[in-house]
Amino acid sequence: MSGRDLTLWAFFVAAALSVAVVLAAFLGALIISQRRRLAQERDHAQRILAAQEEERSRVARELHDDALQRIAMVRRELDEAAGRGPEEMGRRIAGVSGELEDLAGVLRTAAHQLHPGIVEKAGLPRALGALAEEFGRGAGLTVRLAVPPADLPIAKPVAVAAYRIAHEALRNVVKYAGVPQADLVLEEAGGTLTLVVTDAGRGFDLAALERGGGLGVIAMRQRAEGVGGHLAVASRPGGGTTVTATFAAGGRR
Repeated sequence: MSGRDLTLWAFFVAAALSVAVVLAAFLGALIISQRRRLAQERDHAQRILAAQEEERSRVARELHDDALQRIAMVRRELDEAAGRGPEEMGRRIAGVSGELEDLAGVLRTAAHQLHPGIVEKAGLPRALGALAEEFGRGAGLTVRLAVPPADLPIAKPVAVAAYRIAHEALRNVVKYAGVPQADLVLEEAGGTLTLVVTDAGRGFDLAALERGGGLGVIAMRQRAEGVGGHLAVASRPGGGTTVTATFAAGGRR
């Protein structure tokens, strides 16, 4: 083999080795990227499951801590009323009637949280009106409502997702904002449905919240994305919070 042939052979070997190194580096980077993506997806799925579990636990706590205790109280009142005089019995029965009315409200709230049938029966605007009244009665939160006066042709999954997001956002106002009122706006324009919940409360560091889990935000975002929508949260310490969810009104059926 001549010197020229040796030189060409060495060149081709070097080129082949270079290509092999580049391919190995590319494949290594691809594998690392895939592993990172899978890890992120697993983490996201775990956060969603945790958010769902927190919601179930919250409803269970409300039923256990409020509804069941009210039932026990009603039973005790009825036991004590037995054998009393007519006047005392009448007074106790009136008290039991009030307790039963409150208990009915608690159970209706829990039922709405598990499955908001009012969305299907009355439409989203009226359901949001009922939700605002519910927070006013149960949590003392004044919700200034601005919704379309007429029913909108909204796909059921989109309407339910919007209702759930509004509920979670208002619940967060009660728990964290430290203010007595919030604004809830529903608008439809050009086939786009927009839900906005705003408060002027404490606010928070959004980046820090998301690093720490932010299960409420994750749950709302998942509900929006599950029907092809988008969720945005704007907040800063001392500057209030705005939750905006946008959907195609027809949505995913």
